[in-house]
Amino acid sequence: MEGIQTEEGYFSARDGLRLFWHTAKAQSPAAHVAVVHGYAEHLGRHAEVTRALADAGYTVHLLDCRGHGQSGGKRAHADNFDQYLSDLELFLARVKEQARGLPVFLVGHSHGGLIAARYLLDKPEAVRGVVLSSPYFRLKLEVPALKILAGKLMARIFPSLPMRNDLKAEQLTRDVAIQNATKADPLYQQIATPGWFTASNGAQETVLRRATEFVTPFLMLFGGADPIADPAAGREFFEAATSKDKQHKQYDGLLHELFHEPERDLVFKDVIGWLYERAQDSARAAAGR
Repeated sequence: MEGIQTEEGYFSARDGLRLFWHTAKAQSPAAHVAVVHGYAEHLGRHAEVTRALADAGYTVHLLDCRGHGQSGGKRAHADNFDQYLSDLELFLARVKEQARGLPVFLVGHSHGGLIAARYLLDKPEAVRGVVLSSPYFRLKLEVPALKILAGKLMARIFPSLPMRNDLKAEQLTRDVAIQNATKADPLYQQIATPGWFTASNGAQETVLRRATEFVTPFLMLFGGADPIADPAAGREFFEAATSKDKQHKQYDGLLHELFHEPERDLVFKDVIGWLYERAQDSARAAAGR
């Protein structure tokens, strides 16, 4: 990334799986931001938001989830949702070590938002705050009943069986250049597995059922025309969450990948503004000790 110092490498998950990470360093960071991507994609697709955050003075850390991108594991699969939570815990520990006392924020997009929310239910003070971008709390796409039934059956017999998903690049963003790049991206996956579907459904149910327990400061962002992650589920979570510091913003007409939409600079401005206020609050609190 031109003009920004970057590092990347691997670390080991608790089960020995190799997980790929990438860091973009700001010269004098106000805070550190950990980014978790969505299902079937990878960290390399978040170059735009990484650049915006780094230019605004935040060191950005990104993780390829297991089964995704350059990380190990069966493609687009996890044996259970707890594996994602364990990997995130280790990733955040590495980020905090590099932050050296500076505040740490989390950004989770789509399935990454589900991972973040589920993790913070049990570890509410793990980060200073979290940005949930189009969090995958409920699927809006209609999946044929027969396919759901087959998936449940296969989850018991062959949970890691690759099955073609129904996502189209045109449902992610209205930016044609990014649509074409997604179609040509060898690391972008067109599959889902029955085991992942069952595990993620369980996590969704837990997050919505326990929403009143959510107390971490958060900013929730949704596209009003998102055809993949249901904005109504996001609103349901937002209204139930008991965080003293919570904000919800919906962008009318935008699709699922807010960080890839033609209006993404506006989204970046909102994210950076939210981070700035909380980073400043943390700095004032530290100075007053």
